Amino acid sequence: MTSPTPTSPLVVEGYRGGAVSFDGRFVEISKKGLAALTSASGSKRIPVKAITAVQIKPAGVLTNGFIQFTIPGGNESRATYGRQTRHAVADENSVVFTKKQQPAFEALRAEIERAMYPDA
Repeated sequence: MTSPTPTSPLVVEGYRGGAVSFDGRFVEISKKGLAALTSASGSKRIPVKAITAVQIKPAGVLTNGFIQFTIPGGNESRATYGRQTRHAVADENSVVFTKKQQPAFEALRAEIERAMYPDA
């Protein structure tokens, strides 16, 4: 896989209109369609240097998973066990994905973490 660039970003489509793109410098979370009904529609750009953590909750047999970005001062959703995915749907720093979409989100996380910690 080639590294993402501003002219050739890595774009990963999530569940019901959620998506994340990464160009090597910025992570952009966009929500449209059904994904925008439970949180703000449009997009949010986060400089990769501002991201302190990337969490993935794997999709299960009966549940979807999600990717969540932690940023200082961010308002990512904190949920009790068993309700994380439901809360991630409304979280502006999260995108929900299906089991089939999970490998693409895992690859996305790896690329973002490489940019977060280039010397690791």
